[in-house]
Amino acid sequence: MRGLDSVLQEIMSGWGAPGMAVGVVRRGEILYAQGFGVQSLETMTPVTASSVFSILSISKCFVATAVMQLVDSGVLDLDAPLTEYLPYFAMDDHRYRQITVRHALSHTSGMPDMEEHEYIELVRHPESDDGAAERYVRNLRSKRLIADPGERFSYSNIAYNVLGDLLAKATSRPFEDVMRDKVLLPSGMLSSTFVPDEVPPEVLAWPHLRSPAMRISPVYPYHRADAPASFLHTTVTDMLHWCLTCLGRGSYLGRSILSPAGFELMWKPVVKRRNPPDLYEQMALGWNLGHHCGARTVSHGGGGFGGTAFMLLMPENDCAVAALCNAESSGHIQTAKAVANALLGQPQQANRVSWMVPISHALARGGIEAAYACYSEILGCDDKYYFGEYELLDLSLQLHMANQTELAVDVLGLNLHVYPEHIETYLNLASMYRHKGDVEEARRSLARAAAIEPANATVTAVLDLIRKAPR
Repeated sequence: MRGLDSVLQEIMSGWGAPGMAVGVVRRGEILYAQGFGVQSLETMTPVTASSVFSILSISKCFVATAVMQLVDSGVLDLDAPLTEYLPYFAMDDHRYRQITVRHALSHTSGMPDMEEHEYIELVRHPESDDGAAERYVRNLRSKRLIADPGERFSYSNIAYNVLGDLLAKATSRPFEDVMRDKVLLPSGMLSSTFVPDEVPPEVLAWPHLRSPAMRISPVYPYHRADAPASFLHTTVTDMLHWCLTCLGRGSYLGRSILSPAGFELMWKPVVKRRNPPDLYEQMALGWNLGHHCGARTVSHGGGGFGGTAFMLLMPENDCAVAALCNAESSGHIQTAKAVANALLGQPQQANRVSWMVPISHALARGGIEAAYACYSEILGCDDKYYFGEYELLDLSLQLHMANQTELAVDVLGLNLHVYPEHIETYLNLASMYRHKGDVEEARRSLARAAAIEPANATVTAVLDLIRKAPR
């Protein structure tokens, strides 16, 4: 891995990330595990291979494995409805009775995702008691589906939180204990936990937000009901043990956590996501399937609440990469790809950064006017920056979480200036207006989205919801 340190340092500098940990396994051995930067801009404690990060949505891969263990043992049936195991699970839509375990695992359940303001409120008011998960599931009665179960891919954190409660009820044990004893410890992940309070403060990599300058998050994000979808805490070394377990098709140091057939079933395509070549070509049971530089990939990423993580397996090449970061951006994916290139004998390079980075710097210097001026200056600088509809959405959500909602709305306005027909921007605007109590502006944003894409089920569902709200 000669020269990798300098490439990773360049990525860190370009994206402005406080800290990052990167690891590599190849042919059954840990090849590289290194920390960069600091765990916190307040303490300035260096990141090491033993620093603990929240890996956010990568948590779902572990939950999927625990579910498949119960399928292997005959406790659960992949094609049985969730209501068979959770009789109190219900939604404001008769189709919920058709949702199976397989649907929930593959994000084809038709369940919506939480709106961003709902997610922020969830972690701002954490619950950690034993009844949190069941209360969460029971409170889904007001939610409606956005598609028929099995119809199409639609990412849903809600679905995985239901699966977490399912694991607890099917085993008659707390979810966190099931994950520790059945998945984490047998995979050699001795420093990993779904309970943040179990992490020693001196090794915790605190999340950071661009608000708009980089700062530590004002709250440490956690809610026990959302742990299955979002809150596994782990080190890069433990993640490499997990990569070895996965490359071994469920076997680690002679211990098996899942049958090889069960692992292969998890990696069998269920639904198309994007056109190849891409890391997200197809969705399987808890994993994304795709390609990188001609190599088959099995991967999952995580992002939000001031952190990001990415895990990239290349099974046919018998190697894998893990990248953990305590800031939000697409830099973690760039990191994983740079390391994957090195493993595949391709050139190692830091590549371009998102236009979100200079825009955030401009916001910190002079507000939204400076951001518009910055966009004009960097337009055409394709050698330095890449542009995309979703990049400023990440920035706006970080601002929103840091209580900079007005500025977040302004940033979404800039995104619409550049991408005037981007549906997700209108949805995010509507969510922020609703959070502010401005129902009329939320209606207007959704109406514009509906005019662009009348058949969009998410837009229709949210518009219908706020139309029923009192004026």
